[in-house]
Amino acid sequence: MGTEETAASTWREGISRQFARLPLSAVFLRVFGGRSTRAALYTFLLTRSIVFCIFILTGQLKVMPDPLNPGVWNSELSLHRVPVARILSEEVQTADVNWYTTIARFGYEKQTFEDATHHTWAFFPLYPLLWRTVSSVTGELPLTGMLLSNFFFFLALLLLHKAALAFGLDRASADRTLFYLAIFPVSYFFSLPLTESLFLLLTTASFYFGKRERWWLAGLFGALASATRLTGVLLLPALAVLYWQTYRPLWPLRKSFFALLLIPTGLLSFMLYLKVITGNALAFKGALLAWGRTTGFPFSTLLQYLRHPLEIVAPWNPHFLNFWAGTITVICGLVLLRRKSYALACYSLLAAFVALSSVLLQSQARYAMVVFPTFMVLATWGQNQNVDTLIRTVSLVLLSLMTALFAAHFSIALS
Repeated sequence: MGTEETAASTWREGISRQFARLPLSAVFLRVFGGRSTRAALYTFLLTRSIVFCIFILTGQLKVMPDPLNPGVWNSELSLHRVPVARILSEEVQTADVNWYTTIARFGYEKQTFEDATHHTWAFFPLYPLLWRTVSSVTGELPLTGMLLSNFFFFLALLLLHKAALAFGLDRASADRTLFYLAIFPVSYFFSLPLTESLFLLLTTASFYFGKRERWWLAGLFGALASATRLTGVLLLPALAVLYWQTYRPLWPLRKSFFALLLIPTGLLSFMLYLKVITGNALAFKGALLAWGRTTGFPFSTLLQYLRHPLEIVAPWNPHFLNFWAGTITVICGLVLLRRKSYALACYSLLAAFVALSSVLLQSQARYAMVVFPTFMVLATWGQNQNVDTLIRTVSLVLLSLMTALFAAHFSIALS
């Protein structure tokens, strides 16, 4: 055995002896004893238990017409020998998950750009790339994707708690921030093989490290975010504002400022790849036309709903929920602006405007869900017990309903 191997072995044995001397409870506290870790773990376990219980129960529920009583339906529900893996695999393979599955398995379509039909170019590459890498080890896609997303979601909750504290929230408000986000009515998307959990993790990490003045890490996570979703590039102006708030006046520029220029590299890399395989660097934007997403005045999306406010749901679109998700995001962004939290306000408002400028209410709740500063504002409002009770009650009821509808493959819960 060489000198380096001997030294490494001695070091590992020393660490093992140190841990062996500690009581089991002390070891547990060292690993999981931090306030942020405990808050994230509690929120994660509680809310994901709700989501997965509904997934499994809905998957086992059998509904059929009563042959003796027209108009009456019989139901059967048994938890004996529940095929959990099969239920979850069948339930998640729908809507956008199928597109990411295709990319993870086969990559992007390599053909000349056209926008008449749906194409994989509309979906950004980082999540399916990570999914493909991990599934090459597990040999399975759907459940691997769910495990990966839940892992990212837990890490996102952990970092969000730390970020909330770093941006001045007290511990109780930081706890509420996590809980309000995790019980958001469509937060089951965080547990699916989709980009929500990864994007939340990367954007939160970028802000957290920026606040801690570790700008190269902030820029790196920002670059990964812009390779996950287009709106990741919005971290550039938001973190530039945070940099200005931290070092006013900006001039002369510090070297660390240039770390923020890493942020758009994820998007630019994807554009370069699309240029090579399709001939159009903006194929991701053009491909959205097949889904009916164009660009227009942001508030026209909300104003259109106000013309017919009693239209609660439509195919692929829970109007009421999407309207209020987009509206609350804008309101909370303005509140942050009034509180002089300019960086968080910049990110929130830009993210809301970009989402609403698609001129469709469809999926607005999913877009709003990953704008984490919104939940920091709601958490401060939750200091009032009546407001806290209202948010928790409404969110949990809607989360339970929407999760069940998703598991049953109702279109209003799939987007």
